[in-house]
Amino acid sequence: MTLTLRMRLALLVVCSVALSVGLALYLTWQKVGETIIDMEERNFATLLLVEEERLNTASMNHLASKVRGVMARKAQLRDAAARVTAQLRQLPRNGKDARESQEALLEAINAAAIAQADKWSVDPIRMDIIPTRALLEGRVTPLGLTPDMTDAKQRSVRQLLSRLTADGDFAVMELPRPTASTGSVFDVPERLSRPDLVFLLPLEESSQKKRLPETVLACAVSLDDLENMAYQAKARLLEDSQEKFGGMQLVPGGLVALLDADGAILASGGSGHLPSGLAAVLRQADRLGMAKAVLPSEAGELLCLAGSIRAFGWYVVTIAPLAEIRAPSSALLASLIKVTVPIMAATALLALLMLIRTLRPLSLLTRKTNELARMDFTVPAALDRLDSLVSQGLPLARRDELGQLARAFAHMGRALAVNIRNLMETTASKERMEGELSAAREIQMGILPAPDGAQEVCGFKASAFLDPAKEVGGDLYDFFSTGDGRRALIIGDVSGKGVPAALFMSMTVTLVRYALESGLDPAAALNRVNRMLEAHNPGNMFVTLFLAIYDPATGDLAYANGGHCPPCIVDAGAQTPPRLLDKLSGPLVGVLPDMEYTLFHDRLTPGEICLIFTDGVTEAMNTAKELYGEERLFRCLEQNRRATPKQLLTRVFEDIVRFRGEEPQSDDITMLAFCRTEQRATPDGAHD
Repeated sequence: MTLTLRMRLALLVVCSVALSVGLALYLTWQKVGETIIDMEERNFATLLLVEEERLNTASMNHLASKVRGVMARKAQLRDAAARVTAQLRQLPRNGKDARESQEALLEAINAAAIAQADKWSVDPIRMDIIPTRALLEGRVTPLGLTPDMTDAKQRSVRQLLSRLTADGDFAVMELPRPTASTGSVFDVPERLSRPDLVFLLPLEESSQKKRLPETVLACAVSLDDLENMAYQAKARLLEDSQEKFGGMQLVPGGLVALLDADGAILASGGSGHLPSGLAAVLRQADRLGMAKAVLPSEAGELLCLAGSIRAFGWYVVTIAPLAEIRAPSSALLASLIKVTVPIMAATALLALLMLIRTLRPLSLLTRKTNELARMDFTVPAALDRLDSLVSQGLPLARRDELGQLARAFAHMGRALAVNIRNLMETTASKERMEGELSAAREIQMGILPAPDGAQEVCGFKASAFLDPAKEVGGDLYDFFSTGDGRRALIIGDVSGKGVPAALFMSMTVTLVRYALESGLDPAAALNRVNRMLEAHNPGNMFVTLFLAIYDPATGDLAYANGGHCPPCIVDAGAQTPPRLLDKLSGPLVGVLPDMEYTLFHDRLTPGEICLIFTDGVTEAMNTAKELYGEERLFRCLEQNRRATPKQLLTRVFEDIVRFRGEEPQSDDITMLAFCRTEQRATPDGAHD
């Protein structure tokens, strides 16, 4: 049987309504489920924020208590040393009697301190009068001090004595513990450190400059109770977390847990269990702060949300079965089906009745639509023809659907004409903008020196490389000669991308050049640039900077690092792994106005080559979202340790491109390499 047009349209309407309703029901079911999952994520983000704030607050309170405890012990040691010094002044100053009197006095003081400590269940203050010469010759003092013993700041006892002032100095060390009953009464776990606070006070003033004191009064007191305080505070935090998690209302089979760095449960609530594959989710949480994944289990798929608490190296994890989460959306879908099926049947019947009136005028719209489709809009007169086409002959006065369709067609034609005109203007504007961005790139690259523009002298050879991720970027580099013949080397990375980063980069380059050309060392230059950028930084941008002054004659390298990637140094003549200049002078530049940056020194031996780079090198990603990383960079440097600076930069970039594959470049890549070349002897015996 041949179907008439009416029947075909009726079937089309019925099928369309059925498809639309079915699709709407499916999308509703899916959207409700996604909304519930989004609510779970927001609730988890709130939980993570509250938990992290609670842990951080507890940590800061404990740190403040620890600082107060250390300050109290410092005052206690100073007071004890002052009392002993006052008593020592009343004793004979020379001869055997003086030494015996001092030893007797010190023995009595130590005995009294031990008795007082046993009475109050605290650690006693231990004292000793140390002959400096005997200590430096290797004698071990009763306190256990040796010349090469270092404190928490990596200062040796020898260095402390050589810099000792009349007011004395404090140091934190791990001294040998006494075996008698005078030891600490605090129960400190074995895995905690057992530090002591030591106060060194000279007992006489030196008559000559740079002379060590002959005798030093050493006072020491244990800090075990502060370490025990930290251990107990952590235990209380875990107890609070367990009580909090245990009282949470979760879906059946759900779980909320606090995990340590190894994935072990510290506190938990709920009836669920940790699924397999959780380690990958925790690693993603380390990178992003919060991660989401759907993991399989014997009970079905589980929604897993994990957040990282970086201050402690812990994780907060929630797990819930997807079936339980989607249960409300499934119930809603069943209710909607019961309501929409009758409505769909009535709508199809009404549409069939209205088709009869709709068919007759459709031919006119069809013809005009065909004319519109054949119109060439590249011809200037086409837009004028379009206005007459959409406004003549159409049943615009009708009030039914056909009239609406006609008016919509006329409106569409007029809107099409306006849009085509706007598109032409937009295309012209885009071409102008692309030209301006191209000119901006040329100006930006003109601010920086040529990659091979460093003057080559004996003892120095350098080259640079810059590949922006966009038309203009925020990375910068520079090198020039200072007034005393040394070489200034600069590299930096501005936050953000595009034109704002390029403008901030230009201002940074100008300030750094002016500071270094004014004779400032790298650290002082960073201080000045940081103050200037912070004072003129309405966009709250920042930049990481590495500044260095290199002396080609000696190989000395003075540098300061403001939050930048540590440079690598590789030796061309030795099969040693690359070493890092990993000392950090201070944080990001342009954020904190009163920051003082520290100056560091190093020395390049002949044949060593130094590579300075931005994070676009190590954070280049391939299609699997893996980072290039320092390990691949070190391997490339070792394979090309005999290359010139220019060759090294080319080979590193080629290795990055091979690793990246089809993945587009996500960040600017900037590198600067320089080496210390061999010095050649001149005919008069000097070195050029």
